Amino acid sequence: MKHAIEQGHLIFVDEVKRFATEVADSRCAAIADRLTAPLRVAVSGRRGVGRSTLAQALARAAVTVTTPAEADIDVYVLAEVVKPEDRDAIGAAARPLVAVLNKADLIATNQPGAHPHGPTGAARTRCARLAAHTGLPIRPVVGLLAVAALDDLLDDTLWAALQVLAGRPAGQPVAPALLDALDVFGVEQAVAAIRRGATRDQTRTMLRHLSCIDEVVHTIESVGTQVHYRRLLDAAAELETLAVTDRRIAEFLSCDDTVIARMTAAVEVVEAAGLNVDRCDSATAYLRRAVGWQRYNRGPVAGLHRACGADIVRGSLRLWSKVGSST
Repeated sequence: MKHAIEQGHLIFVDEVKRFATEVADSRCAAIADRLTAPLRVAVSGRRGVGRSTLAQALARAAVTVTTPAEADIDVYVLAEVVKPEDRDAIGAAARPLVAVLNKADLIATNQPGAHPHGPTGAARTRCARLAAHTGLPIRPVVGLLAVAALDDLLDDTLWAALQVLAGRPAGQPVAPALLDALDVFGVEQAVAAIRRGATRDQTRTMLRHLSCIDEVVHTIESVGTQVHYRRLLDAAAELETLAVTDRRIAEFLSCDDTVIARMTAAVEVVEAAGLNVDRCDSATAYLRRAVGWQRYNRGPVAGLHRACGADIVRGSLRLWSKVGSST
């Protein structure tokens, strides 16, 4: 039996896949296949904010980018300010949404000297202010740098051009190809890195870090816990229907591993929302966690989190019954 809270929804997916193989039931196998489908993301925003560039960067970062009609999550792209149409679009979102401030490098470029280590500091300050107008967090990103790093645009020609530029005094003309690939900020940062002795790989890594694309991907994955958990609930409902005439499925749904797997997925959701879950591993901790989340469910809780609370209570009590009865 798995006792640790780990990997979230993947544990439940593994349990369903294992069971489907064990009983050789095509209906259960189909449910398992739906659970393993990748998260699908649609990128939207006003014209001129860099939607296509960010979509390209996300695709290169192994995110499945699709049309709005097929998406599980919306990524809404902002630039510089939040306009009324941005607020309307964000407020009308029917799916989990991630908001990003693209072209974050322009914020640092327009504040010379204030943030010498890249756009992160300036952009995060701007994002915090803009978040008050959207009602949700905003992540900075530099789509152009992300594409340059992930598409490995620093080929021999561009790398040689950067090296030449790094050997010249500041203020020299920049080749158009460099500006197309990296823009002014990216060129400046790459030249500064070369002057510090950075290799091509180190420079590429630095550009990827400055792009903040990995933080955006992590945020998508965090928001995606809601999608995975809703899929879990749908799968469980389908299995419960099948269990009416199949005792094996009923036993699977009530077994320790399945109950605890559902708990792990629920924990993943509430932690992604910023709530704290007691992860101590003892009979006392299990009972304390069950009582605490039962109390949480008595409050004004939204439907998804109420389901999470119920799964956490059930899993915690199951663990407590196993450990507590032997102490």
